[in-house]
Amino acid sequence: MSRTDLTLPRGIRDIEPEEYALQTRVQRAFEEVASLFNFKMMEPAPLEHLSVLRAKSGADVDKEIYAFKDKGGREVGLRFDLTVGMTRYVCARRDLKPPIKLASLAGAWRYDEPQHARYRWFRQWDLEIFGPPSLEADAEVVEASYRLFERLGLDSFSIQIGDRGTVQHFVNKVLGIKENGRAVEMMRALDKVQKKTKPDLRTEYTEKGFRPEDIDRLFEFGSIRGPPGKVLSRLGESKVESPALEALADIMKGRGVEVEFNLGVVRGIDYYTGVVFEVIDNSRPDLGSLAGGGRYDLLPGAFGRPDLSATGAAGGLERIALSLSKDAVRFPAPVYVAVAGKLAQNESRKVLRELRARGVPAESALLDKALAKQLEDASRMGAPWVIILGEKEVSAGKVTLRDMTNRTEELVPIGTALDHLKRAESD
Repeated sequence: MSRTDLTLPRGIRDIEPEEYALQTRVQRAFEEVASLFNFKMMEPAPLEHLSVLRAKSGADVDKEIYAFKDKGGREVGLRFDLTVGMTRYVCARRDLKPPIKLASLAGAWRYDEPQHARYRWFRQWDLEIFGPPSLEADAEVVEASYRLFERLGLDSFSIQIGDRGTVQHFVNKVLGIKENGRAVEMMRALDKVQKKTKPDLRTEYTEKGFRPEDIDRLFEFGSIRGPPGKVLSRLGESKVESPALEALADIMKGRGVEVEFNLGVVRGIDYYTGVVFEVIDNSRPDLGSLAGGGRYDLLPGAFGRPDLSATGAAGGLERIALSLSKDAVRFPAPVYVAVAGKLAQNESRKVLRELRARGVPAESALLDKALAKQLEDASRMGAPWVIILGEKEVSAGKVTLRDMTNRTEELVPIGTALDHLKRAESD
């Protein structure tokens, strides 16, 4: 009989306890922030008709996702993000009154090349606002993202904001490339800077018929970044209009959110339509973006709702967990209930039940063990206290409370021990 293969499919992994604890910390912080900003939590369906998934990225998306025919011959696919499902949900619900603010946190699947901090199954959080186009809505999503990382205590992050309209104005007016297809192709070059070297891109776009000097000027323009005032001043010198960034600078200042403007941030030029942003951990550039998003007004229209605009953000829990210190993982140390003799077993179960009912993590042996072995187990799992129950304790209505740090013991009434441990847990 052949042995079962216990390895996992490529790009899929288990989430081990330490990382799960970090991801749980991110999830709780996200749910708190979503509630503070009045986003309503939901989860879109994990399986969609393939036509729905293609609405965001076209038929080419089939190569990058888990797509297949079900047993009824229908073309379906696993969600590759949460935005598509949330948009499909909103567009189908004409009874919902804008602005519609939704939040979600769930898993997604992508059939792309696994690499550092990138997997084929991953978990992400998502914030979306649907309604009339509004810079205040863009700012709301940016601020909520900022408050999330602030709440997580990640002091090395920065919010980098760009704007498609500003880049398009530069390409149209300064470079003089006005034909829409050519202009979009030029902007796409800026979107590729993080994935390819500038010399390679210069060669690629020269072969497509673009002038080398225009490509160099585009890359120089994309390198402009810094505090909003500094960037807006540079734009004024270049005769580039940016009404969205000008207004956003004042809005973010009023919201007390520190951001940088970065004209190299364009994020998917075929999808986003306005303000875009990324969250970067400046101490971990190897991770890429921890989160990102922006305005994407075309997707609701693809679902039959041209009356709806949309803006949102999403972040990967895996990458954010990598940014958080593993030293921050603290599993609650349980109180250990040790039993000396069979006559004390029933009483030990009552004590165990009462501890847990009071919110105190508690543990005991699941097999009969000598008291010395139980104390070894308690020490191994880092239990600060051990409640020992033997025949003498049961007959006296008391327990022996052992301090595992000081190695001291005291015979006390059961109620006194429980109250003491509850206070210790609270502290």
